[in-house]
Amino acid sequence: MLVLDTIDFKDGGKRIDYKYSTSANCKKFFDKKNPFYIKYEENVSGVPESIAVIPFLCNVLPISWFGDFEIRVGEIDKGFANSVESVKKQFAEQYPNYNLGGKLSFRKEIENSINKKNNVTNTAMLFSGGVDAYATYIRYFDQSPDLITILGADMSIEDKTQWNDFTGFIENEKLLEQNQKIYIESNVRAFYTYQVELLLKDIGWWGKVQHGLSLIGSVAPVSYLKGYDTLCIASSYTEQVAVAWGSTPDIDEKISWAGLQVKHDGYELKRQDKVDLIANFRKEKGTAFRLRVCYSERNTDFNCSNCEKCYRTILGLVLAGENPNNYGFAVDGTFYDEMYKVLDRGGASVGMQYFWWELMQKAKNAEEPFTFKDTTLELQRLREIANGKIDTILQEKIDNPQTEKKNMKFLLRNKFSGMYKLYKRLKR
Repeated sequence: MLVLDTIDFKDGGKRIDYKYSTSANCKKFFDKKNPFYIKYEENVSGVPESIAVIPFLCNVLPISWFGDFEIRVGEIDKGFANSVESVKKQFAEQYPNYNLGGKLSFRKEIENSINKKNNVTNTAMLFSGGVDAYATYIRYFDQSPDLITILGADMSIEDKTQWNDFTGFIENEKLLEQNQKIYIESNVRAFYTYQVELLLKDIGWWGKVQHGLSLIGSVAPVSYLKGYDTLCIASSYTEQVAVAWGSTPDIDEKISWAGLQVKHDGYELKRQDKVDLIANFRKEKGTAFRLRVCYSERNTDFNCSNCEKCYRTILGLVLAGENPNNYGFAVDGTFYDEMYKVLDRGGASVGMQYFWWELMQKAKNAEEPFTFKDTTLELQRLREIANGKIDTILQEKIDNPQTEKKNMKFLLRNKFSGMYKLYKRLKR
């Protein structure tokens, strides 16, 4: 059992610390030295307890379902309480081979309502600066949504260099001048132990389970203060990709509090559809803007331009007839060879393969792809992609997974961290 003992507001009401106690059946999941907290840029101490508890619950509830233990809190928003079982049911459908248990107990339900503000937007969106986020931003452009970014999700809290680069990017991007930016800090990926990862047969807790609930729930206190009635989260996949994932319309749009409605946006669009949307929007507006798709530790430029995610975005822009260097990348016509090297040494998943399958289909029909210098050679590279070269590479990796090796490396890195560090030093 996990019992939430107190909710404490600190740092002038900007930080919420959650003090909780755990019993023997669940204490292994939580890092005693790093209890859950969340921090905002403004004083949120006036937010009702029933709303302030939501960020905490959105991060611990999935652990309780997969770990089968009870959570007890004091007050809870009625709308949120009603949504919990619906969300749990969706995870049970995604994971039919798991027996999801757990229970949420509370002392009192509170029926909160949104106090809409006059002459300001009532819409907000989670914004990372990548393809998915920009596609949603474009679709809601006329509503001037507030842009919310969370430190601790894609970037570790300790990585101040990356964070400062990112905030500088969205503060100075001309296209985003009309939008209010809201920054949140939370140890959403650091308050639990490696034992949470082991709740899944294959590791990947953040993406496969946690992130949708976590990101959405983090907005609850500030949404109450600002009177949002709509919160958008961009889709990662489409209904055509049959993978278990922590953010889908069936999960996200069931989450609610105080009457707020969550929109899981762009689910009907393929990733390449989004790239095409972005390219067309830029042409129509005549305003340059960059895509931030990569948070690699190797970054020396805006994006590293040398990872799987960068390369699939670069290729998507090329197929849309756009120069990737106008969108925050640094590449030339030789990127094809480097791309294959990255794909050869990396892993693969069904979801990842689908993104590259989209690019294969686009390559078959691209009317005016962008070329850097050697048009003949670069078009030949695109024909190879259209004929399935990348798809074949990824399918072979999927057919011969390295799951055991991956899980063993994870255990060494976490359970036996001292030994793993020694091994890495000796390997050098």
